[in-house]
Amino acid sequence: MKHNPAFLTPEQLRSSFVVRKRDLDIVLQYIRDSTGPSNQHVLVLGSRGMGKTTLVRMLADTVTRDPELGARWYPLVFGEESYTVSTIGELWLEAIMHLGDQTGDARWQALHDELRAERDDDRLCARALSRLVGFAEEQGKRILLVIENLHMLLDEQMPKKDAWSLRHTLQNEPRILLLATATSRFGAILDEEQALYEMFATYALEPLDLAECRELWEAVGGVKASERRVRPMQILTGGNPRLLGILASFAAKTSLRHLMENLTQLVDDNTDYFKSHLESLPATERKVYVMLADLWAPSTAREVAEAARMEVNQASALLHRLVGRGAVVEEGQGRRLRYRLSERLYNIYHLLRRRGAGAARVRAVVDFMVHLYEGDGLVGLLGRIAEEAKGLGPEERRDHFDVMEGIMQRVRDQKLRSELVASLTQIGVLSWPDISESLQATLRRSLRVEGKRLKEELQLELQELGSHEDVLREEITKLVELGRHADAGAAYERLADAATSRGADGLDHAVAATHAYLAAQQPSRAERCATRWLAISPNEARLAELLTTALMRIEPRDQERLRGEYERAAAAGERWAWVAVAAARAVQQNWSGVVYAFEEAKRSRVVNAFLSAVACLCAIGRPSGAYTSGWLIQHERELKPGYPLAGRILVMREEPSAQVTGAILLGAAGLWEEACTAMERVLSSGEGVGVEDARNFLIAAAVAGHADRAVTLLEASPVRISFEPLLVALRQIAGHPVQAPPEVLEVASDLVRLIEQRRAGRQQKRSEEPNAADGRSRTGAKPRRAGRGRAAAKS
Repeated sequence: MKHNPAFLTPEQLRSSFVVRKRDLDIVLQYIRDSTGPSNQHVLVLGSRGMGKTTLVRMLADTVTRDPELGARWYPLVFGEESYTVSTIGELWLEAIMHLGDQTGDARWQALHDELRAERDDDRLCARALSRLVGFAEEQGKRILLVIENLHMLLDEQMPKKDAWSLRHTLQNEPRILLLATATSRFGAILDEEQALYEMFATYALEPLDLAECRELWEAVGGVKASERRVRPMQILTGGNPRLLGILASFAAKTSLRHLMENLTQLVDDNTDYFKSHLESLPATERKVYVMLADLWAPSTAREVAEAARMEVNQASALLHRLVGRGAVVEEGQGRRLRYRLSERLYNIYHLLRRRGAGAARVRAVVDFMVHLYEGDGLVGLLGRIAEEAKGLGPEERRDHFDVMEGIMQRVRDQKLRSELVASLTQIGVLSWPDISESLQATLRRSLRVEGKRLKEELQLELQELGSHEDVLREEITKLVELGRHADAGAAYERLADAATSRGADGLDHAVAATHAYLAAQQPSRAERCATRWLAISPNEARLAELLTTALMRIEPRDQERLRGEYERAAAAGERWAWVAVAAARAVQQNWSGVVYAFEEAKRSRVVNAFLSAVACLCAIGRPSGAYTSGWLIQHERELKPGYPLAGRILVMREEPSAQVTGAILLGAAGLWEEACTAMERVLSSGEGVGVEDARNFLIAAAVAGHADRAVTLLEASPVRISFEPLLVALRQIAGHPVQAPPEVLEVASDLVRLIEQRRAGRQQKRSEEPNAADGRSRTGAKPRRAGRGRAAAKS
């Protein structure tokens, strides 16, 4: 039915008519207004699948059921094709045939059989038309004549002189109003020398907007859908209702990822539909049509001619014919005139069936759309499967275990695998008594590997933290040069005390003292020095970093003892102790403990850059339960000072995903030169690049005003095909010329809009920050106690 709406019963037609209601009302108004001695004939324009047949048949049904219109009009509806009509006489003969079918009156069928024997077309025209008008007189109604594909009748099937005969009838016979359809404006109505020039009010059916696509998708698929889910379908179909119906009936109840992965199956299921249109074209037009499909992007006549190996004039003429058939549409004008296929899904179908770069390019764009518009991916899918299994009995969830295990075994990306393990662990799958042995073994093996990896990463990260150049600010003293590090430490402590006693800042000396104790292999003295000065300056990041390094070198039993001391101090209200608690828990690999201590330190206002960096590293990409991206956003203001340190550590890791995350943090800290340099290494290698993470970085760079640099990074990357829509968007933002397929351009337009919205939000946030600071300073002032007079105020 999706290809032949004429086969629908009136009831089916009404129930399926969920969009184009505004279009119906507009065209109906022409019918309502035709009450005088002449009628306003109407031509509905639209490419294949845009809903012309459904609209005019729904209009005919509406007229029949409307008391007022039904009393004035009798709709007489032709079939979608009228291939037997080749003269004006045969046009009116066809009307008699359909009149017999609609009324069920045998006399009209007998009349049709009689008139078929008439060989003189002029007499046939006169006799058939007079009987048709006579029927209108009998009914006391005007005839609403509905003819589809009028362009084929007038341009291809009937001689031009017959068009003048049709014009004469339409001008002088008020009992007939013609409602016709065509794929585009054609010669007989465009040329002022032609018969039907200015005879019609034309109404073009536009592609469905996003809200209409969503409404149709939900009606066909029977499930609710978000605009984010439907937007890729709008892009793939170009807002074509018929093609959208194909997609919805195929996969409305599956995930977007499943639909995209099975796109080839989808188009193969509809091969007859696609091939019928192509095979109906003459050979030379078919060649141009296929070449245009190969090019995919809107192309000039010259580009098509070069691809088809023909002269530009010939290609231009053939393209013009294809436009007239509705198979191709024009964009722009003059030197900027370009052509593309009217049916986007056919273009996808064509490229997917051809091997080579074309199919790879389509799949890359589709994969990008999956990441952009779906987002939850395997983690969300696996979580939904596990949650569903949670409510089932042992016998009912065996298949669920098999699916969970299959997903786990097929994932090779370590970061994604960690997220999957964390998702199932959080739901409690390992504690289920009926868990399959194979899934249990897979999860436990993954947990062991993850634990070992995290321990190795922690050691590496903490060693890097302990030797970072940001905390090495003091010159090595002469004592250090002589190797007397412990003595140097004691000397620095005395200098720090002396500076403090005279009201100066002794922190630099305290930091140097702690360094010296560590160099002397005396971590306990380093721990004591660091905690002593943390109690004075809990926001000092260097001391927190040195304390962590010292704790790493202390025996585990002493680590546990010191952690207990810190926690008791924190419970007693000593704010600095939360920094020490976080350091101790990081050393003991207690990730949730670090995050908890960070939150307490935040409440106590003793957060420093080092603590923020450690909290970032613990929360990013680790199975830390509830500490997800939402937690990071919630604490962004306090975590941001730690972005530079955390980012520099992550970009030194081997995994591309960690390097991208580090680049994102550096960018968020405003260190875009460092961030782009790190990202350049990732994109230039082309290995293990995560589309979503890399996309987020490049969008953030554009929001921050670095679209040009983002373009340079992508254009030099071997994986740029995976980011084609984003590259187009970035080029548009940077003011570079772009040429791309319409699907890519639409995704790019969404990305441009997203970037512009984020830029506006960023600017608004910046403008609000000074006001917020003023507000905090005003609200932070202590109110003066009232009722005590001047003496109290003076005192």
